Amino acid sequence: MKLALCYFDTAVSRMFVEKTDEKGEKTVLLSSPYNFVYRDEIVAKIINVDDPEEAKLQIDEGYSFHVVMKNPTFKAGEGVYYDQFSSTYKASAYGFVILDRNTQRIRVITPIQMSKDKVRAYYVTFPTKFLKLPSYADIEHTLQEKKILAIMDKEEIEDQLLKIDLNEPRVNRVMVARGKEPVTGYDEYFIPLVKLEKKAGKVLEDGRIDFKEIDSIIEIKRGQEVLRKIPEVKPVDGMDIYGEKVDADFEAKEGYIKGEHIVESMGDASIFVSDIDGCLNVEGKKISVSPFAIIKGNVDYDSGNVDFNGSVHVLGSVLPGFSVKAKGDIIVDKNVDDAYLEADGDVTVKHGISGKGSMIIIAGGRVRSKYILNSTVEAVKEIEIEDSIINSKVFSNDRISVTARNGKIIGGEIIARHEIVVNVAGVPKENVTRLTVGESLFVERELIEIRREIDSVKIVVQDIMRKIKASFGEGLFEDPKKFLSILPPIKKKNCLLLLQELTAHNRELGEINKKRQEVEAKLKLERDPVVIVTEEVFPGTVISIKKRKRRIDEKLVNVKFYEDPSDREIRYTAAV
Repeated sequence: MKLALCYFDTAVSRMFVEKTDEKGEKTVLLSSPYNFVYRDEIVAKIINVDDPEEAKLQIDEGYSFHVVMKNPTFKAGEGVYYDQFSSTYKASAYGFVILDRNTQRIRVITPIQMSKDKVRAYYVTFPTKFLKLPSYADIEHTLQEKKILAIMDKEEIEDQLLKIDLNEPRVNRVMVARGKEPVTGYDEYFIPLVKLEKKAGKVLEDGRIDFKEIDSIIEIKRGQEVLRKIPEVKPVDGMDIYGEKVDADFEAKEGYIKGEHIVESMGDASIFVSDIDGCLNVEGKKISVSPFAIIKGNVDYDSGNVDFNGSVHVLGSVLPGFSVKAKGDIIVDKNVDDAYLEADGDVTVKHGISGKGSMIIIAGGRVRSKYILNSTVEAVKEIEIEDSIINSKVFSNDRISVTARNGKIIGGEIIARHEIVVNVAGVPKENVTRLTVGESLFVERELIEIRREIDSVKIVVQDIMRKIKASFGEGLFEDPKKFLSILPPIKKKNCLLLLQELTAHNRELGEINKKRQEVEAKLKLERDPVVIVTEEVFPGTVISIKKRKRRIDEKLVNVKFYEDPSDREIRYTAAV
């Protein structure tokens, strides 16, 4: 009986198989560790026996068979030769042996893997049953047969082979051929060195989250690092292991573009800094620093409250309950509705200002708007309103004008230091309209605060005086030097401390009084205050000039109210 002892797993048809685990993840595994063979290893042996049980007696030393085939029909294929002397099929090269069912030939798969671009080639190794690995000569011969040109140096390959642990059978990849890697090109781009994300909100002490406080404005200081430059890389073609050109790619990086007011730092050419104090402005992929903050929509839950150390430009409206604070100017392209605005500079609202009584706008400069409704508005400089001021409290340390075609003031309290100019004042059967000039709300507030400081320091001075008199009596103040000279050291020390404290607070009191005099000087008017109504003043309107009041009892047309210097009474004359 003719039999074949197959020293390999004939059921395996390829070197690697793809398997899917329970999670659905796919992995590539070695089909069989037993099918790796070294050069001249026996692959299969042909024997003649009377009984199949006798086959076990003819197994070669060091081998174990996987399959016994009756009347074998296979022949030697690629990488396999037949040894007539020993009636065996042997491998002519290191590799992975399979039985090709279609051709009925045993062949060895050359264990070479190439990168997708064919720039690198690897030799796959697995210790055989005799703990052998291919030699450099084996690898070189295989590569030459496949017309691979970019073979690595012998030392590099052998060094990799030496690092393989033969006692730990596992698949290893040895790089054996290496062409020239293509260099992927890309344009210059920038990566931010500041965080671009907004906070979800501010956590309050009681654990609640204030979703109005999200820090949507990213403030940038002059000299602050903003961007890191990644320089451009020119694409360079490569060469594969066959000597063929490999075209280089060009990659569009997910980076940013440098915008205005961002310049190269002095110490590092890759670092870019802001050349101004401002805020970070991100438009698409362009990052710049702007001297003013731009809110692209409304001030609402998306932007949160705005607090910026510069100027703010709101392209939409400021919605109820939100606030905008700026050290510079505030510009609102649409409306301000029952919100809070505070600027050290000007406030410009291109549409209107309206509230429910809680609306407040404070400006260190001018205020401009089409109308003011049910709101409080304060400005150090001029307030210019186009259409109307209705049921509002409006204060200016300069002048207030409502002089558009329909310009009118209805109800409320309007106070200006120098001048109020309006087309129509008051309306019959409406709330009283009060127009006041010659008063400075801001100066008076400052004086009130100064007087509080003076009173506070005086209380401290009086307390120190009581301590001195209680401890040392009135005689101290008749001749302090003489009095101190006769005091015991400890009492003298305590007395001196009290006197030093008294002197310091008296000096502080003097400085505050000097400040008070300077502020009081501001009360002096630069020009005579007037109220000008170019069209009609309706009865019931109250005109006040320098604390004097006059109620209008009849409708007046085109008048200017002023203080008569002879008797300080409020009189009027033609406005034009």
